Amino acid sequence: MTDFFTNPLIVKEMRERFRTPKTFWILGLYLLVMGAILLGFIFIQQMNSYISPGDNSELFVMLAVIQYGMICFIAPALSAGAISGERERQTLNILLTTHLSPAKIIMSKIVTSLAFIFLLVVTSLPLYSFVILYGGISPTQLLLLLLFFSVNIICFGSIGLFCSTWMKRTGVSTITAYGLSFFLVVGTGLVFIFLGMLIQQMYPEVYVDETVWNLLGIKLLAGMNPPYVLSEILGENIGPKLDWFMPVWAYFSIIYGVLSLILIAGSAYLLRPVRRTWFAWKK
Repeated sequence: MTDFFTNPLIVKEMRERFRTPKTFWILGLYLLVMGAILLGFIFIQQMNSYISPGDNSELFVMLAVIQYGMICFIAPALSAGAISGERERQTLNILLTTHLSPAKIIMSKIVTSLAFIFLLVVTSLPLYSFVILYGGISPTQLLLLLLFFSVNIICFGSIGLFCSTWMKRTGVSTITAYGLSFFLVVGTGLVFIFLGMLIQQMYPEVYVDETVWNLLGIKLLAGMNPPYVLSEILGENIGPKLDWFMPVWAYFSIIYGVLSLILIAGSAYLLRPVRRTWFAWKK
């Protein structure tokens, strides 16, 4: 771990990213906007009716949805140019001649790319003190929300890094990363609804009411949809009620964690100057 955090690539990029005035201006503006939205929402609600602690959770839902939208928008873009940018600046070959292995280069890039968005999430946590006071939520929900955000940040960052390693141009890798992230956020939900309705229409005498939604394949697909998992954490119901064999947030974290590891390993393999295929190993 000491070698990892003294990695010269991490030290260099962290200094470049966090020692510029632009970083602090963006951080301050983000907290100002989030705080203004939160306090404005509280002010409007108090004008309409008196708010007592624990009466509603609209503040919690609103803040969580805004922050998740920010994660979906920023996380893929931060890592989509990590490797392709080096290639376009013609510094990738020089980087590969250092003592850093491709795996260390990939891990360094994803750490430095996503450090800023993790900083945004962590610095916004004090805003949730207002939510705990007025929103009627528990600290457990807040911890689960933080875990949900972290899993999504790592997964979207891994998608952007894989596209950046696979494709030569930053513009193409960014568009592809946004497309794949859009499929995970929106596409899995649409496929879940489409398959459920299709099976229900094909076998109406077998599947009545909501029975079809508890089929194993349909249920597992629902657990991969971030908005559905977010609604379960927030205590809101945006879809059919499903009977889970484990907490849905745990299933979601396992699936997206494995997906992130596969993408990071694939990025390290694609970055290797000389790749051994399975046929080469057999010889």
